[in-house]
Amino acid sequence: MSTITIQLDVPYCTKKKYAAATGQSISTIDQAVANGKLPIWPKENSRGAVLINLVALFKKADAQPFV
Repeated sequence: MSTITIQLDVPYCTKKKYAAATGQSISTIDQAVANGKLPIWPKENSRGAVLINLVALFKKADAQPFV
């Protein structure tokens, strides 16, 4: 069994930075967040910034079976 190590600079990022890193549009990211496909840090109020939880996203990806 092999091991993969992934190093993240930050555990969370803004939608804008996530869009730049993945090439997805902000509207696609908004839809994924609304559908629960992208994990986010819980906002303290409705005006708070949406932060994509990269740690949870990588854990979710790691749990997927290899095809």
